Amino acid sequence: MATDRKSLNRAFWDLGLRFHWDEGIWTALMGLPTLRAQLAYYLDRHQPHLLAVYDVDFLTRIVEERLTSPVDARVGLEAHRS
Repeated sequence: MATDRKSLNRAFWDLGLRFHWDEGIWTALMGLPTLRAQLAYYLDRHQPHLLAVYDVDFLTRIVEERLTSPVDARVGLEAHRS
């Protein structure tokens, strides 16, 4: 799933993930083939503590769901807090 940095940052925020992919990080990630590979690379280098709690496949799935869901849909880490 190809998407832009702004959409990904919005999806992260909406999911309660306080990630922010700035231009430097985005440049490093652009060469990776999938969102999963991008998240794995980012987490390993910038948020390694989260890998003890969250599986990369799970995070990829919820980010992809958020990117394809309506703006008002709630999915992911904070969905149960209605």
